[in-house]
Amino acid sequence: MTTLSCRLLKLLFVVTLYPVNSVRQAFDRHASVYDQVFSDTQIRAEVWHIADRLFSRGMHLLDLGCGTGQDAIHFAQRGINVTAVDISAEMIAQLRQKAGESIQCEQADMRTYIPETIRFDGIFSNFGALNCVPDLEWLRQIRLAAGSYVVLTTMGRFYPLESAVFLLKGKPRLAFRRLARSCEAVVEGIRFKVYYHRLQSIQRALGPGFELREVRGLRSLLPAPGFEHLERFEVLRFLKPVDRWLCSHRRMAVCADHFVSVWRCRET
Repeated sequence: MTTLSCRLLKLLFVVTLYPVNSVRQAFDRHASVYDQVFSDTQIRAEVWHIADRLFSRGMHLLDLGCGTGQDAIHFAQRGINVTAVDISAEMIAQLRQKAGESIQCEQADMRTYIPETIRFDGIFSNFGALNCVPDLEWLRQIRLAAGSYVVLTTMGRFYPLESAVFLLKGKPRLAFRRLARSCEAVVEGIRFKVYYHRLQSIQRALGPGFELREVRGLRSLLPAPGFEHLERFEVLRFLKPVDRWLCSHRRMAVCADHFVSVWRCRET
């Protein structure tokens, strides 16, 4: 699967190109423990709160980079027809084991999975799956019904709390690594590149047929997965209202560990 835990992304970062096979191999190895490593139900629930207002029973939803299927299962339980795509065969195997035949599972590179006979009612991608690919222009090739919504959760290019922590540790290169176009991640000993997409680059990739409807940040000043140990500091309690405001403000929401962008396919 291509979803990324911050705990894993902190391990090592440089600027070298690795093929897509590295992503597949990394998450094949990680599949059996992914649900334990990335189990922050609160943050996932915040994403669902946004998506559940847009996707309803009877719709056909495409889940890109589905991983072990926590999101796909959630939508399927709400009566949504889900096609779940992931490059990792082991992640798909985990999903099939949990969901049986209730979800259409496809082991494929999400950039090339463009079925000609299906028109989807929406696209969903969670927790940095899209950060594993260098460009997003292929998204506009997916057939969507007019008025459909696209909900993408991607990693922000600047996470203030993370930068502050690394600066205090005397590691400025790690503090500002997200400002680079790309860097290297290591999962289960496998190196691959991670790409940070600006909101403007997502807009360009989708094209003029889509309009931005909402942006929501996920942890700007508060600990994200991988920084839970910081929750013991009382001062963070007083930062909650500020974090909530930053994450809800369109211009500031992208300055977060992840941010959710909601796009609507224009009616033609």
